[in-house]
Amino acid sequence: MPRATRRSSPRTFQLFGFPTAIRPGFGIFLVLLAVLYPFPLGLWVAGAVALFTVVHELGHAFAARRYKCDASIALDFMVAYASYSTSVPLTWRQKIFISLAGPSFQVGSAALALVAFGINPLSRTDIASSETAAAVWWAGIALGLVNLIPLLPLDGGAVVGEVAERFFPQRGRHAVLQASFGVTAVLGALCFFFGLTGLLPLFVFMLVLQWQQLSLPRRLKRAFDQAQLVSHGDPDVDEMVISALLEVGEAEQALAYASHAYTQCPSFSNAFGAARACWVVSRKDDAVSWLRAAHASQLIPDELRLAMFRTEEFAELRDQLDVESEWFTK
Repeated sequence: MPRATRRSSPRTFQLFGFPTAIRPGFGIFLVLLAVLYPFPLGLWVAGAVALFTVVHELGHAFAARRYKCDASIALDFMVAYASYSTSVPLTWRQKIFISLAGPSFQVGSAALALVAFGINPLSRTDIASSETAAAVWWAGIALGLVNLIPLLPLDGGAVVGEVAERFFPQRGRHAVLQASFGVTAVLGALCFFFGLTGLLPLFVFMLVLQWQQLSLPRRLKRAFDQAQLVSHGDPDVDEMVISALLEVGEAEQALAYASHAYTQCPSFSNAFGAARACWVVSRKDDAVSWLRAAHASQLIPDELRLAMFRTEEFAELRDQLDVESEWFTK
């Protein structure tokens, strides 16, 4: 059994009631922006990106709260996201609303800020009149509109994915992901050949994220095709293998797999999966130990609390003296 050792965790705070984590990669990204642009424009760009990234994720989080979801925000290198969970399934229209709320809030707030300072957001002359105006327009309006491009993992792609899934259940989103990968590769190649190096990092980063999602089923199948399931340190595959084993009633095998997986990659999902398996086989003390390990391993703020909220079998732990009450705070 692992011992729950506290690790260094991302800086977290409450923002309008949403747990928010700032990971080191976000600071590194802002520093890169500051040095890539000439002084003082770089400082304004870095500050504006920081501000409107938070504004964007708040748009998602407030929209999720409207539908009684628990939401949290995480900021990392070149990526930020608002995670949410709910005990009641959302409709496809509600999911689309949440996806569109982020870029809409971002673009709208940036446009209002520019207008408030006498800058016409549709005038190139006004936008170029100062470093501040250029930075706000680029970080608030330009990047917000880019996020509406109908390619996954952008918000526009999420909207198209929800629509496709509505008409082609179980296949629609995957088809959109495949199409997104192909289109992104073409756009990246065009940027390279025509010297548009400013957009090339965005498309390369998108390709990496898309490939990770596309290759996940194959990685999972490779794990299941082995004579004995053994973790190779891939947390995405590990989580799906553990869940699949629990669903088919192989709790002991799930526990053995999760325990080994945690030694390869001490992730939250592996520890929480081991806790679930222990609970199923009535090893409740071990389950609590694994939950403590999961708590120490979480990267997303309140990740364990949200997971406990979605896992009803742990409800009877609520009044146990040696269990953290915060795990059950809704």
